[in-house]
Amino acid sequence: MDSRFLLEVYNKQAKMIYFYLRKNGCSHEDAEDIVQESYTKYIAYSSGVPSDKALSYIFTISMNEFKKTLKKKGKEQIISINELHFWSNFSNDEDTEESVLHNEMNEEISLVLNQVKEVYRQLLVLKYELELSYKEIALLLGMKEETVRTYLYRARKDFQEKWRNTNG
Repeated sequence: MDSRFLLEVYNKQAKMIYFYLRKNGCSHEDAEDIVQESYTKYIAYSSGVPSDKALSYIFTISMNEFKKTLKKKGKEQIISINELHFWSNFSNDEDTEESVLHNEMNEEISLVLNQVKEVYRQLLVLKYELELSYKEIALLLGMKEETVRTYLYRARKDFQEKWRNTNG
């Protein structure tokens, strides 16, 4: 195993995985532990994994560790949306009424996100909350870029349909 390659992958991608875990409701400590555990497992079992699939392998390990942590603690997965970031383009000076409406909208978005398929939810959060490019998402999930585009299209359509049904 090339240690420089592993260090490069870690430096570039560990923060991305960490922030994704945090967006999905993982605590700071658990997210750090999961990222570290994922890289440790990758080092231990990486002999059969091609280097171009390293990131998707580590991401998969991270998601599995996160699910185990949730199950162990008896918690539900909660999508966390950065309300300030999400609404910053719509309004500069907020009053109390707008603030309350924004909080309600944030809750509604989270509820609808939790209704879509897990893979769609992952893609929507990676694209629109973490603002990753199609290429970065493809690398992270081990998919072709065109597959990511197609799945994101379907994810947007599914989200829109569920949004209309909920808020119709």
